[in-house]
Amino acid sequence: MIAVIFDMDGVLVDNAHFHERAFAEYFSQFGTTLAPEMFGRGNEELMAELFPNESKERHRELATGKEAYYRQIYAPHIKPVAGLVELLKELKKNGILVAVGSSAPVENIDFVLDKLQIRDYFDVVVVAAMVQRAKPAPDIYLKTAELLNVKPGNCLVFEDALAGIAAAQSAKMKVAGVATSLPKERLTGTDLIINDFTEMTIDRIKQIIE
Repeated sequence: MIAVIFDMDGVLVDNAHFHERAFAEYFSQFGTTLAPEMFGRGNEELMAELFPNESKERHRELATGKEAYYRQIYAPHIKPVAGLVELLKELKKNGILVAVGSSAPVENIDFVLDKLQIRDYFDVVVVAAMVQRAKPAPDIYLKTAELLNVKPGNCLVFEDALAGIAAAQSAKMKVAGVATSLPKERLTGTDLIINDFTEMTIDRIKQIIE
């Protein structure tokens, strides 16, 4: 049995620009500006750095506010990465197990799956709260394989971020880089790189895994 695992941000949807916009606009009310290298880091780490004198509870409030604002501004524009829905249909038709493995807030994952009406294609959805360590640790992907009852070596992960690629590698899984958030030349260590899912077929997936 083989399985295909999708990260969410930058894989199911090409949404990096909206996250960056949400960060910039939401935190401007506090007179806070994000440096470019801050984008892509976890909310907990960012809040601690941006607001070192605030409590952890306040950090959670700020992160929750930012994520709600992101969903508000992205909702009118949300769409799947090209070829995604067609590939999901083919995966299910061919009896291949499918999962989401994402460190994103569960509210954002639910937002994407429900807005795109693709939840039913996934056998398992694994979120950060289900594991001890976030990416680049392999925990999320190992937990996904465990719940799917599939060996890690029989899984192909689609990732757009370096931390996610490292997580898949550490889990001893095959990994495909999706060039949405980063240019192709930065997606090192992958088994292949695609622009979008129109470049994927069931045969290609089987060849990579097997």
